[in-house]
Amino acid sequence: MKRLLGEAGFFAYLDALNQPYTRALRVNLLLRPDGTPPCPIEGLGAPVPWAKGAYFVEGDARPGLSPLHEGGLFYMQEPSALTAVTALDPQPGERVLDLCAAPGGKSTQIAALMAGRGLLCCNEPIPSRAQILSRNVERMGVRNAVVVSALPDALAPRFPAFFDRILVDAPCSGEGMFRKDNKLIKSWEKNGPEFYSKIQRDIVLSGADMLKPGGKMLYSTCTFSKLEDEETIRHLLRE
Repeated sequence: MKRLLGEAGFFAYLDALNQPYTRALRVNLLLRPDGTPPCPIEGLGAPVPWAKGAYFVEGDARPGLSPLHEGGLFYMQEPSALTAVTALDPQPGERVLDLCAAPGGKSTQIAALMAGRGLLCCNEPIPSRAQILSRNVERMGVRNAVVVSALPDALAPRFPAFFDRILVDAPCSGEGMFRKDNKLIKSWEKNGPEFYSKIQRDIVLSGADMLKPGGKMLYSTCTFSKLEDEETIRHLLRE
């Protein structure tokens, strides 16, 4: 990390790992297009600058227990997780694929920006996780989405050069999640960057096969590993 970030950046990185875990709430823009909260919500703080309708949640407040959450008026999501869809910038009327979509935070964020126009394909290879994804898509009132459960290399022949935008929020070793849950460190020790890198390299190649010429594919992880991030993109470009 010191080689990647330099001396000052490295110590800022270490300091960030010791900061409290942060949370956010994203208002459902399909129901409230202006992004304002549906009513006063306990613990709601300042807006998240990089995502419309998103707000930091302060203290020990648990808005996810509210009936408004069950009713699809908002989605609980990490502030950093909101950056990928903002960068992808999906537009109404486009064909968009979320290739590794469960549990659905990014899919429903994409759907909100598409405003009910176009086609959103939400894919999750693991059937049990695909069911969770489907429930969240339904809960948030998304009408222009289809949920599928297929491995990326099986999906690619069905949609050759089909999508305007593709999000590959790939399974990863989860270094960025250590602050949220220390148990993930044990998981990292069992399956680290080398294990996930092989999976990621296959996924991005399948994603590229489904992208229209001139389309945009965004690759994201919640890990800091160069092997899983920069090297995955180099692999894609080589192939």
